[in-house]
Amino acid sequence: MPTLRGTAVRWVEDDCTAGGVIEVQFADADGVVHSVIDKLPIFFTSRDDEPTPSSPYPIPCPLEIAIVEHLDDGRTTVVLRGSVSTSDQVRFIVRTATIAEASTSAG
Repeated sequence: MPTLRGTAVRWVEDDCTAGGVIEVQFADADGVVHSVIDKLPIFFTSRDDEPTPSSPYPIPCPLEIAIVEHLDDGRTTVVLRGSVSTSDQVRFIVRTATIAEASTSAG
């Protein structure tokens, strides 16, 4: 699954069901910074990787996305998967270079 390069910028609050809530930011293709505030399991697949309230922020944090369309000039339209920005958006045009394509290995 592709991910968008984001940055966890702060611990928002403790959450008894998910460990905590953090704010993750990313920039769109125009350089506008957007925020997603959600529970840790939305961003991290392993508890070993999850930040804590005392972690040294900022921390690299991937955002799961679906690629909608590759555009001209190194831009891509994406949709956030499992989260919504603080402006209630899920669809963004981002720089293609900020996307990491997940690789699968046959074993």
